[in-house]
Amino acid sequence: MQKTLTIDGHKTMQKLLKIWGLLIGTIFLLTGCASWETDKGVETIWRQADQQQWQEGSTSEEDVINALGPPSQIIAMDDQTVFYYMHEKNKGKAYVFILWNRTTQTVEYDRAVFFFDKQGILLKYAYSKEAPDIAN
Repeated sequence: MQKTLTIDGHKTMQKLLKIWGLLIGTIFLLTGCASWETDKGVETIWRQADQQQWQEGSTSEEDVINALGPPSQIIAMDDQTVFYYMHEKNKGKAYVFILWNRTTQTVEYDRAVFFFDKQGILLKYAYSKEAPDIAN
């Protein structure tokens, strides 16, 4: 015997298609991608500045501020003052799906530190190791 599709079978098929449509639509609504990039801190002018201009024993606090601008932080110690310059670069991507998620993030720091005596004369200075730019 051959079965024929009745009106009830047609309605059942329509309901199944609606349910599948809602399920697939929900999956698309609950998935997404994101990317971000931030730069925080002071400009890395110390990388462009001529390092020969920093002379331990003669460069003053004023010389450094005139060349690099105000530091990110000034630390006052008993017999020294420290100028701390910092720059942070942050890059990331995220993929969000119902059953699988992935996030990657890379943070790069660049620092310069200057130590001065009580008279404001440079004792020593240091830069962080120069890192390559963050790739895609």
